[in-house]
Amino acid sequence: MIRVVVDPGVFISALIGPAESPPACVVDAWIDDRIEVLVSPELLAELRRVALRPKFRRWFDEARARELVGRIERHATVCVEPPSAAGATRDPADDYLVALARGEAAAMIVSGDRDLLEADLGDVHVLRPAELLERLADD
Repeated sequence: MIRVVVDPGVFISALIGPAESPPACVVDAWIDDRIEVLVSPELLAELRRVALRPKFRRWFDEARARELVGRIERHATVCVEPPSAAGATRDPADDYLVALARGEAAAMIVSGDRDLLEADLGDVHVLRPAELLERLADD
């Protein structure tokens, strides 16, 4: 099973998009035990904060957001806060995802965030949701 860090934006996209969208399929791959999702308290806090923003109510209600966050809290692998990876990306707010991936020897970060996708991380691969799905289909 592939150990991955999923950017909170992918989870939000799964809630917004259709059931067959790549982000929703990444969530399905996790539910089907095809990937292991690694999270930290910081990732969970960001996901909760973003998912509960009123601007998303036109796509999903608060109950659905809380359900997904709760499922992630209960079933993802919750890791301790990793050491800092300050300066790993252009956006300091993304550096904790790199630190989590490095600290837990994750195979990759799954994200649509350009700051992560374009970062030269060397030891951490960053794939878009569709690229992860392609990799899973090849296995």
